[in-house]
Amino acid sequence: MLELWYVTALSIACMILLLLAGILLSRMSRHAKERRRQRVTALWQPLLEQCHDAPLDGLPSLTPPEHIVFLYLWNEQSEAKSDATTAQLNRMARHIGTDRFAKGLLRSRLLRRRILALVTLGRLRDRSVWQEISALLTHPNSFLAFQAAQALLLIDATAAIPLLVPLIGRRTDWSPLKITSMLGTAGPDLASEAIVQAARQGDPVVASRLIRHLPTTKSPRGLSALRHFLHKQPPSDDVLAACLFVFGEFRDPTDLHVIRTHLSNPAWYVRVQAATALGKLGTQDDEARLIALLNDEQWWVRYRAGEALSSLKSMTEEKLELLQATLPTPEAQEILAPMLAKFRVRHAPHSAHRPADRVALTPTSS
Repeated sequence: MLELWYVTALSIACMILLLLAGILLSRMSRHAKERRRQRVTALWQPLLEQCHDAPLDGLPSLTPPEHIVFLYLWNEQSEAKSDATTAQLNRMARHIGTDRFAKGLLRSRLLRRRILALVTLGRLRDRSVWQEISALLTHPNSFLAFQAAQALLLIDATAAIPLLVPLIGRRTDWSPLKITSMLGTAGPDLASEAIVQAARQGDPVVASRLIRHLPTTKSPRGLSALRHFLHKQPPSDDVLAACLFVFGEFRDPTDLHVIRTHLSNPAWYVRVQAATALGKLGTQDDEARLIALLNDEQWWVRYRAGEALSSLKSMTEEKLELLQATLPTPEAQEILAPMLAKFRVRHAPHSAHRPADRVALTPTSS
């Protein structure tokens, strides 16, 4: 029994010693990494900032751990620089073997190092790793696959788009907002067309979310593909609502007929988007259509119809007052009351908003 107690005590003491040793080693390793980071930063930060003047032949060499620190510094410098500065930074990185080092990191077991390699190789425009990066597009790790897509777009956007379009619509783990931002690096026209192509080939839920981000490209080139998409096959209600939203944002009169058609769509949220879009590009002929929607069974449809009606260029305060007085239902009158108030505020003379300032500026006699 006594021997068992000694063995137990000795085991506990050994475990405590091992734990203390592990903590000590961890702290020593952390301090060593911090000193290395400070040393590399002090040496390379000025060289990177003055890359145009730094001679390539005189650049210091880097050990593998130091090269990791250098990659973070180099990517930070490359992120917001002009094309001329970026080209010089790329030449500097290639001269010290950063491209070869990043290719080695691409096969690392550590996720953060593989991502660092993808970001670096993308900014280096290294075409030699195209196949290896392309294989990562279907990786189960969402973040790694997304970084691979960004790298391909940086290397060759035109060649990357056909690879990405079929994937974008299927990767439900990719944020549509991030996808739009990523495609923006390819240019607005190419990005808008790619978004529509991905929506046509992808899951309807993903497609509707993608389409809603089309206006962020500010390029109308995707509109023709979107119109063709609507006419080619009947879309889901979610996709149709997203398309109507886009038509309203771009305000092209070509889409008026489609918008008017869906004011009576069975899906209430499609009617909401149709009414909203009509308020942005409708004409005097659409007043009656929107007035009819004020009696819709869905509150949101009535509300958006009231908003759209007060937003029409042909609308006047007298028309809204007369309409509110003659609407047959209390629900419709209730919707129009705040819209009339907002209309008056929007169209009130600017000077009427600040009477106190006028009085203060009037000279007084003493």
